[in-house]
Amino acid sequence: MSMQKFKDDPEALLQLAEGNLVAYRFLFDHHFSDLCNFLLIYLHSKELAEDIALEIFTFIWEKRKTLQIKASFKSFLFAAAKNKAITLYRKEHQKIFTSIDSSETVIQTDSSPQFMMENNELRDLINEAINRLPEKSRQVYLMAWEENMSYNEIAVQLGLSTKTIENHVGIALRKLRESLRPYYKQIFMWWVIMQFLE
Repeated sequence: MSMQKFKDDPEALLQLAEGNLVAYRFLFDHHFSDLCNFLLIYLHSKELAEDIALEIFTFIWEKRKTLQIKASFKSFLFAAAKNKAITLYRKEHQKIFTSIDSSETVIQTDSSPQFMMENNELRDLINEAINRLPEKSRQVYLMAWEENMSYNEIAVQLGLSTKTIENHVGIALRKLRESLRPYYKQIFMWWVIMQFLE
């Protein structure tokens, strides 16, 4: 099979819709590792993160002909990851969420002083971890995750290669995972609740 090169995700996605396995491999190779690392920030199991990431890519292949991606492919992957993780967590801890869909419960939770304090504390922990990143890795991380820029866009703006940008993202995610490991459970619970408040 010819190892065709693609200039970016949109081009690969067009070929993927036609059943091009090389395009699928291109997307997998460029995003699978970051997707696993993203999940590991919230989950403490590498195996579980990899399983969820594989499920997402399996879904992408199965739905390749009808797949609709309105934002960037990276944003699509991370949104799918959040949904998968929340679904899994709800199944395993159903009692915690028996009344989470009640608007009254959500409002009380959101306005609770304890919730607000924990919310602020966790945000501070995450922000501190981001601030401790090496300067260039922090800059790239914020551009990718806060500004939702693609690797190519970041590379052009910073005058660096796409591979260098990928390396900085990998460094940032690895260091964040190490810094936030003791708070996985609290961060994930806060993250899940915030999805219901959006």
